[in-house]
Amino acid sequence: MSFATLAGALLLFTLMIVSPAEAQPGSEADPAAAPATPAAAPLAPAAAAATRDQPFRRFWPNFIGDLRRYPSLDSLVVLGAGGLLSVAALNSDVHFTAQASAGGTDQIFAVGGGLGDGYVQVGLAVGTYAAGALTGHRTVTHVGADLIRAQAVTGVLTHAIKLATRRARPHGDHDTLGRTYSFPSGHSSATWSSATVLWRHLGWKVGVPASLLAAYASASRLQQNEHFMSDVLFGAALGIASARTVTMGHGKTRVSVTPAPVPGGGAIMFSVNTGPKS
Repeated sequence: MSFATLAGALLLFTLMIVSPAEAQPGSEADPAAAPATPAAAPLAPAAAAATRDQPFRRFWPNFIGDLRRYPSLDSLVVLGAGGLLSVAALNSDVHFTAQASAGGTDQIFAVGGGLGDGYVQVGLAVGTYAAGALTGHRTVTHVGADLIRAQAVTGVLTHAIKLATRRARPHGDHDTLGRTYSFPSGHSSATWSSATVLWRHLGWKVGVPASLLAAYASASRLQQNEHFMSDVLFGAALGIASARTVTMGHGKTRVSVTPAPVPGGGAIMFSVNTGPKS
């Protein structure tokens, strides 16, 4: 797996972030799917938003609802792409990490390792929500609430997979709690989760820098000899899929990814639509 292929993987992750995450029946973004009851009047948009943007008071209802929405075609496509990229990277895993970490930890990448820590990402999410709540800025509050929800789903799934796979780190260390198991990368999943939420709420002007920081934090895990390339790639896909589940219905730019048969094989077709949703 070459660095050109890695650049292609980054492009694919970007396309997965901005493509539409359609609302599923029963999701918050699909009000028509909610069961109608004669006695219950629909909430006004402001009241509905206030109900959703309570990431602490409604932590468990939000968390359980997000997990129920997670199994979807959307998640299958994102995780499938991440899985295929991870499999493609397996033969080069040791080479990539050895090459990236040769010479010891670079202080430039040490910052990325700190930025991608799950506690830092959760702290930034809580800080965003608190800033919005204290200033009365509804958009900031909503973004912060979704960041918290995305980090909760991402963190639980990341550590569940770590405990299931029990892959040792490149340096060989691990513990029975899964804190240092290698697959998938928690730094990668956490930062790409945040980048996806920011992009889908605030657009590319915020999403592009956030994605570059996520790529930087992910690369730091290779440079610090903490992860293999396949760990980082699947971690990115896991974070993106989790955030897309939380932010269903958000995003103005829509990128459709469609498999298509061609003579002698298959192809993947991309289409971009930046106009209003019909």
